[in-house]
Amino acid sequence: MAVKSRITSLEALRGFAVISVAFGHFGHNLADGPVLPAFFGFLWSYGNIGVQVFFVISGFIIPYSLYKSKYALNDYFRFLYKRLLRLHPPYLAALIITLIISGVSYKLRHLPNPENFKSILLSIFYIHAPADNPVFWTLKIEAEYYIFIGLFFTFFTRNSKILVLLLISSLLVISQTALVEYIGLFNYIIFFLIGIVGYLIYTDNGNKLINYLTLIALIIFSFSFYKFAAAITSSVTIMIILYFRKPVHSIFEFPGRISYSVYLLHFVIGVKLINLLQRFIRPNYQWTLFILALLVCFLIAWIFWKYIEKPSADLSNKVKYGNKKPKTLTHSLEI
Repeated sequence: MAVKSRITSLEALRGFAVISVAFGHFGHNLADGPVLPAFFGFLWSYGNIGVQVFFVISGFIIPYSLYKSKYALNDYFRFLYKRLLRLHPPYLAALIITLIISGVSYKLRHLPNPENFKSILLSIFYIHAPADNPVFWTLKIEAEYYIFIGLFFTFFTRNSKILVLLLISSLLVISQTALVEYIGLFNYIIFFLIGIVGYLIYTDNGNKLINYLTLIALIIFSFSFYKFAAAITSSVTIMIILYFRKPVHSIFEFPGRISYSVYLLHFVIGVKLINLLQRFIRPNYQWTLFILALLVCFLIAWIFWKYIEKPSADLSNKVKYGNKKPKTLTHSLEI
């Protein structure tokens, strides 16, 4: 498998994804206001396309990083451990922040707190998303994907294309059944598969024509069974990953670098901030809360990234697979 040039688009795509999601949530509270209601309504309606961008990126970058690290199936539990070190400490910190902020909010408003010991315990394992930070639901999907790709990575890269096509076809059929109610990954597997097949194309793994035809079939499937915005977003995302090679200015990379921290905190901080200040600001000036929420969230997320997320990423990067030296990376894959 040949490794191509540096993947310059990943951080920019992550930045776009998290800004899109944050725009959507912040716009929701302002969509009924007197200033730019159509604009904020548009953000609320389409901001969630950032989730599909994240899923496609994960579909691509996780197998790509496994390939670069010379992953083998006997490294499976080490892979899960690396993922746990990378993502779980920041998540737990964000969960604690969420519970503190929401707890104070309910107490000040003299309202019952919907969270209890059981729900908090379930939240620790991604099974429950607190009402005051509903974006946590995607972390469960990502965790299910890690369990899946760790098991099937070598299947995608070392088995005949006929077997790979049978697996992909089976997953697509499952995605349209009631099983999605029990394993959420199946409901979004199309977006991860687009990323996985993109990885096969990028690394020249297997028959190029079959890979391209498979990617086209997946894109057609996404347009047939999912919302247009989600389908077009996932298609554009994988095209950018595969074919965009120009340098990206650092100003566009910064949001992507701290995107996980922004994602974890933007709802409980940004939306709460808008809710709190709306009552004190005249309707004609409430649009300024949108900008304020963004600035505050990015500042807090940068601090969170520096002191919580980055140390977790550094710990994860120290864990290697077996005794094998990873291939030299052409891009900083802090995933």
